[in-house]
Amino acid sequence: MGFVFIFFFVLGIVTPLTGDDWTWGSQIGLNRLANGYVGYNGRLLSNTLEILITRVAIIRISLFAIVCTLLVYLTVRVAVAQSARPWHYLLAGGLFMSISTAVYAQSFGWFAGFINYVFGMVLILCYLGWLQSASRPVHWSGWVALFILGLASALIIEHVTFYLVLLSLGASIYFRRSPAKQRVNFSYLTGLLIGSVLMFSNPVYVQIFSGHNSLRHTAQNGVLQQALTMYTNQMAKYVFQQNGILLFLLCSGLILLAYQTGRGNQLIKGLISFLLLAYAGFAAFIRNFFPAANFDLVRINQLLAVASVVFIIALVVLITGYLDNVQLKRRLWLYIISALLLSAPFVVITPYGPRCAFNTITFMIIATVDVINVAVQQKALPVNATSWFKLFGTFSMMLILVAMVFNGFVNQSRPASIKKQLTAGNNIVYVRKLPFEQFLWDSSPRTTRFQYTMYKRRMGISTEQKLVFVPYDQWYKIKNR
Repeated sequence: MGFVFIFFFVLGIVTPLTGDDWTWGSQIGLNRLANGYVGYNGRLLSNTLEILITRVAIIRISLFAIVCTLLVYLTVRVAVAQSARPWHYLLAGGLFMSISTAVYAQSFGWFAGFINYVFGMVLILCYLGWLQSASRPVHWSGWVALFILGLASALIIEHVTFYLVLLSLGASIYFRRSPAKQRVNFSYLTGLLIGSVLMFSNPVYVQIFSGHNSLRHTAQNGVLQQALTMYTNQMAKYVFQQNGILLFLLCSGLILLAYQTGRGNQLIKGLISFLLLAYAGFAAFIRNFFPAANFDLVRINQLLAVASVVFIIALVVLITGYLDNVQLKRRLWLYIISALLLSAPFVVITPYGPRCAFNTITFMIIATVDVINVAVQQKALPVNATSWFKLFGTFSMMLILVAMVFNGFVNQSRPASIKKQLTAGNNIVYVRKLPFEQFLWDSSPRTTRFQYTMYKRRMGISTEQKLVFVPYDQWYKIKNR
């Protein structure tokens, strides 16, 4: 865990502010704070933290390191409870660093996304961790802590609030035979409901649900049609098609456990296993398979969405019909239902972006760590296989770190180059694109985007001067840069 913390601390140092971070770090962010974010959104806690971390580097870096370390720790804590070993943490860390590049860019590679989606996920995991240990007596301070946790969790982002309200209500029903646990959980639920009222009292949500908000709105062409369109063009891609490594490890663990038992028809089991591994293997190469210039991407997306649905069905059949471990099956169903509930609000509310898949993917990572752990414990996987998980985690984390170090180095050189060009009175200001900008969100915004204007303001470039982002490899061809 010390290694994981150091890794994320360094990653926080080299990850630059991008996109909306520039807006939150400007006077616009303070203006939003001054009116209580009325007309913007009800994310009182995450918005305020974003204003803080875009202004104070040491707080940004420290919070990033602490929250991301907790993400890895709590993921393993929920998946394997008290039996965690170093390989569990490295496997979880490696899986987080190997998620869809688009999802990474809008969660770990963008502080505005991080403070909503990663921090929001950590608060979910804190509550799940408490539910695991709910049999222990709770001191009055625990009641207060749970109330504060519930209040804070409701003020991060809407779909997390929605999920936690349902989860805590479900926990109250589950604890119906244990009044003491139910009362403690009621403390959390009370904080959560108060926070929900504070969040959704913002008048912007009336505009959203009445269709008068230009950025976010409810389904305008029918819920079913929007759900199909959103899943086909976005959700299937960010959750399944771009996470081949994650799916391969999850499916491999489940198949090994299924073949330890003699349950079910062997032919059907073999067919399901083939479907799962074929899709997982294919998912790792989908992005390079269909060049936009050669294929009808609408039809391709439809076919890939159907394939992902077949994959989901095969996965559910394998879990329900071929696993003997009842406790594991129950946990897997919790992960599946949680992933569905965290995705459900986006069926009604648009837009849906890569960042919206992060919480769903996190539950897939929890499931993978859990399944691999059970496979090792039941000797479906040899014990020495854990060394490969350590290697995988270390390699994945170091690969991302190297890319982000290069990004951070080039980003640090941008202001000096801009200042030199402004001093020379250039009408066109050239800025070098970051070398691995696919891991960042909007680090070189297009001229049509609001963030293009925000970056010019941040760098002191006047409205009369043109800003041009130059591809990384063409930078040395620019004169007077």
